[in-house]
Amino acid sequence: MPGPPLPRTSSSRAQAWRSALCLIVAVAALTAPAPPAGAADSLAPRGAPHNWLPKEGWVWMHWLPFEERELAAALGTDAAGIRAYLTDDTHRLATLARRRGWQIKPLARHLTRRFDGRVARKRLAALRWRTERMLTQGHLAQHVLYHVFHGPGVPANAPQLFGVTRDVFLAARQAGLSPEELARRAGRDPAAVRAGVLTLLADEAARGVKTRSQSPAQARRMLARQHNALGCWMSSSLPKLDPDNPFGGRNGDPGRAPAHAHAPAIPGCGGCCSD
Repeated sequence: MPGPPLPRTSSSRAQAWRSALCLIVAVAALTAPAPPAGAADSLAPRGAPHNWLPKEGWVWMHWLPFEERELAAALGTDAAGIRAYLTDDTHRLATLARRRGWQIKPLARHLTRRFDGRVARKRLAALRWRTERMLTQGHLAQHVLYHVFHGPGVPANAPQLFGVTRDVFLAARQAGLSPEELARRAGRDPAAVRAGVLTLLADEAARGVKTRSQSPAQARRMLARQHNALGCWMSSSLPKLDPDNPFGGRNGDPGRAPAHAHAPAIPGCGGCCSD
């Protein structure tokens, strides 16, 4: 669902900026670098880029199938430790788990035990499979946990939020505009855009709980993370090293700057994902 309606403007300046931004779409399509080879995810198709992610709603809605605090306890660390470890997306949480004596499947069952007897067998199996993938796929874990504004929701609702199309929004971001700059140039109040994004994120979190894709506690934790980071996101352009890495690039490696496949079209979603 989009956020609350935002006021439109007939300002000639805003109209001029919309026209200019439309030109960016064509330029971005011509100048985008080729994607790199060598996917980090073992489930990726051959030839997929390192930052490949599956087109599954839970991945893009950041619906974690377990609670972060329980993961940290099982790994003998804390939230800061997990964040520091996943700054490099070649790291896998499975490595930390094995150091603590955990095998992947038993740990997945342990982390999803709160759903035992509360969801259908098929759903429980799906949650455990997602947990196993979070443990064994580095970029997937980094994305779901920390790349909290990388999803289809905001681009899909760009007309309501920013007054521009999805393609224009994505191209403007590629061109270096922050969401706040884009809002101002399109004649929108950044404060109203921020409120609309918060409404959208809260709706996504609620859908995750309703579909038993995440617990209420984990939904609150992720929503708090998004809320705390929203001001920074509003005022920031995409990272220059690697837009697909929420930390800007793998270990500061200046040689890794792939094209960014922003918010892909997820089958059956249209920006409002559930599964």
